[in-house]
Amino acid sequence: MLIGDLGEAALLKELRALFAAADPDLPTGIGDDAAVINYPVGAQGVWTTDLLLEGVHFKKAWQSPYQLGRKSLTVNLSDIASMGATPRFALLSLACPPATSLDYILEFCRGFAAMAAKTGVVVIGGDTTASADGITISVTLGGYIPKGDAILRSGAKVGDAILVTGFLGSAAAGLRLLRDARTGIYPELEKAFVDPEPRIAAGKAAVEAGATAMTDISDGLASDLRHICEESGVGAMIEPGLLPYSMDFADAVSKYSWERESMLLSGGEDYELLFTLPGDIAQQVKALVAHQGGIDVTMIGEVMPLEYGIRLVDKAGCVRTMPEHGYEHFSGNI
Repeated sequence: MLIGDLGEAALLKELRALFAAADPDLPTGIGDDAAVINYPVGAQGVWTTDLLLEGVHFKKAWQSPYQLGRKSLTVNLSDIASMGATPRFALLSLACPPATSLDYILEFCRGFAAMAAKTGVVVIGGDTTASADGITISVTLGGYIPKGDAILRSGAKVGDAILVTGFLGSAAAGLRLLRDARTGIYPELEKAFVDPEPRIAAGKAAVEAGATAMTDISDGLASDLRHICEESGVGAMIEPGLLPYSMDFADAVSKYSWERESMLLSGGEDYELLFTLPGDIAQQVKALVAHQGGIDVTMIGEVMPLEYGIRLVDKAGCVRTMPEHGYEHFSGNI
């Protein structure tokens, strides 16, 4: 059945049943003009939103609707994680052509609901409408954090260590494999692009350990490190040889003669965390965050004075300027 044959009212009834949930922090959820939510005493709300457009951020042929549903929430969860906050409430809005299969939309929503359940998120409402061409997904996600505990981009200090979770470049490699129709060769690289994991536990651990600044790596390390530096009024030194990547990434780069450093620095959609903390505690904090977050953490550089700029320094002492850009949202389609 197509959603155009079903009609909006019947579609909303299907979705309401799928997302129905009882939660003590949600006195009024789906079904009224607006949701009513409770925050813990002494907490501040943390909210973020993202758009995913068919042909710009995803292609239906590249992943299952279930994976797309998971990722649609994950990109927002990553923003909440980068503040060290707890995600709680989501709004999901969809614009779809009338010829879209109902099964596709329901499977998308099952993936979204599965990621929500995994991370303690309750879907509290949203909207649906028709689109002339392609699917548009809009997700707004809210959470909370104890008052004053949010980790911003603006807190990095000269002498802080710079750290990242997980691997870099995997999503960029996965996207390139999908674009080149080389599917099934490196499934973990493809998964990094179509179905990433949010680093919520690692974000909380970084907060507890004394992180001074943090952001998620959605636009590429080069761009997102620049955001921290600009907001904090500092420079940075990065050692390229320390940038972490997977064995599959290394193998694919060698096999297809890809430019490794460019993909590590400027490839978008890693959804790892980039954070800074005092250099004298970096080693023990690295182990703590890795343990509590269940993911490797790597020190890749140091925060420098503003006048230093943002530079790459290799083991031989060769100094280069960090590339300006990563993924650019207005540069065109995927």
